[in-house]
Amino acid sequence: MKKRYIVLGVLVAAFAAFYYFTPSLETIVKKVVHKYGSEITGTDVNLNGFKLGLTTGEGRINQITVANPKNYASPYIFNLEEIYVKVDLKSLAKDTIIIDRISINKPIITYEMLSLTQNNINEIQKNIAKNTASASAEENAEAKEAKAEKNSAPAKKVIIKELVVSDGEIQAVANINGKANNLNVKLPTISMKNIGQEQKGANIATTISKVLNNILQTASKTVVESQLSDLKGIADENLDKVVGGVKDRVKELGIFGN
Repeated sequence: MKKRYIVLGVLVAAFAAFYYFTPSLETIVKKVVHKYGSEITGTDVNLNGFKLGLTTGEGRINQITVANPKNYASPYIFNLEEIYVKVDLKSLAKDTIIIDRISINKPIITYEMLSLTQNNINEIQKNIAKNTASASAEENAEAKEAKAEKNSAPAKKVIIKELVVSDGEIQAVANINGKANNLNVKLPTISMKNIGQEQKGANIATTISKVLNNILQTASKTVVESQLSDLKGIADENLDKVVGGVKDRVKELGIFGN
């Protein structure tokens, strides 16, 4: 009889943990992504919803958006709608969370040009390079404070065993000297493995930075190497108006390929 009550007590505790922990986890994840994502990119980063099955470790992120820098017409540089997550449940109770897989399906990336030398991807990459170190330092400082306080849980580190971005689309928008053109190009499949493994767990800021940088670099390279004829036409027409060696210098930089 006692064993029966013990089992029932464990089950009640498990269900209670499920109902109370799940919404709390969603709130924590949303805050962390917004805080460190926004600090790193210098723009507004938001996660709309996150649900994790505490019996399967499988979860869904409803949407992540990364806003464009100021002066760009498109509201977002990133719009990630379908995101699947598989978490090692045992790791949730440890200092380092193991994420077995993140699958991002059908993301939309906007590549917007304001001039021959100014585009949103380049600006976000500069922000990431400038802001990652300070965001990471802030996170590490908060982790030390949390560890020192008995009632606070220490900040978590992360290892992502596999991250795959598939069926993505790049919407290339050129708006130079009043001439505009919109073109779409397919984003190649991106695969990253063992993120944070070498450090035995990376902090959230470093992880976000690494993932975003990889996706942005791939998107930028794809637009350049695709040699989209209409965008090149606008660029070449405007380059003809540039004085002397500036034209040759811009072409040397490989902004639009050869």
